[in-house]
Amino acid sequence: MSKISDDKLTEKEATLLAQIESILPDFAKSCRTNDDVIILYQDSFAADYQQVEYALLGMAIKFAGLYGIEVRIVGTNRETLKGRTALIQ
Repeated sequence: MSKISDDKLTEKEATLLAQIESILPDFAKSCRTNDDVIILYQDSFAADYQQVEYALLGMAIKFAGLYGIEVRIVGTNRETLKGRTALIQ
């Protein structure tokens, strides 16, 4: 891992905070108000295996870590989409 200056680290954290506040405001609010754990449903991110969603999940986990929040992920892949195939096709 490369060494990063404190100023650069502060800048990166501020960017992450702003992005998550903008993209996932309810998640951000939960991180600020929960005591220790947030539970995410597995299909909340990348149910269709999109790369941008993988990145967003990582950002959400890093955001939660800034608040000392544990993230638990529950459910199985594409579980929320089962039974809706007629709507998707």
